[in-house]
Order: sequence, then C-alpha cells, then structure tokens
Amino acid sequence: MVKPPIMDALRNKRSEVAGLVKDLEQLLVRHRASLAHLDATMRLFDTNIDAGQLASNQHRANTTGLRHGECLRLIYDALRDAPQPLTTRALAERIMEVKAMPSTDAAHREMIQKAILNSLRHAKGTITRIESKGVISWQIHQAARARCQ
Repeated sequence: MVKPPIMDALRNKRSEVAGLVKDLEQLLVRHRASLAHLDATMRLFDTNIDAGQLASNQHRANTTGLRHGECLRLIYDALRDAPQPLTTRALAERIMEVKAMPSTDAAHREMIQKAILNSLRHAKGTITRIESKGVISWQIHQAARARCQ
C-alpha cells in the first residue's frame, strides 16, 4: 500500500507539536517547583499564610511587536510630521510602515489600532481628540507642539 505524501507532512507536524508539549511539561514542572519553594519561604516568615489563596497575575504576551512606550513615541512622531490631524487607522498605517509590518494583515492592524488607542489614553494632556462629521482624528495639542518644535 502506497502512503500519500500528506502522511509525511502530518507525521512531521505531529512530531513538532509533541516536542512542544514535552518542553512545556518540563517548564511546568520547573515552575511548580519554584512555587513550592516560594510557598515554603513565605511560611518561614508567616506560618499562617495560605499561599493557595493568593491571587495570581495573568501573563500577557506582546502581540503587537512594539516595545513598552514605543507606540506613544511613534504616535508623537507621526502627528508631529502630519500637516493635518490623523485618524487612528492612518496612525496605525504609518506606524506599521515605520516598523516594516505588513499592512495587508487586517487583524494585526486592528491590534496596532487598539495599542494606539490605549497609548492615547495616557497622552491626554498632549494629544487632542478632534471629532468632525463622526470621524475621530488626533493631533498634538498646540502647547505641546510648541515644545516639540
């Protein structure tokens, strides 16, 4: 019986995934050991502590490809050079161009737009929101623009 070529590709993929699972299981064992050591150390200082009741922090991966603070810096750069206010989408396209990201990926552009909106929340004093005919645009506040010049 002749095996179809797809079987080789499926075997290779299965091997790859099985290797990932094995690596993750080993990582999980190491992290569980670290937790046990931390729990024991905490009990040295507080015998009544129940470490299982402590909240755990959610680890979030960086999916945008932008470093911490980089998005806001790129927003300032784009707005400083723009002759008129820019929409969030235009900002995203300029940032993706500067970072050499493929602009055809709509899902990635949407993540960049969310990062832009999040960064804009932290720049309330220096970036102004302009709404005209239902379209929201952004520009550097005039006082901040004078400092940038």
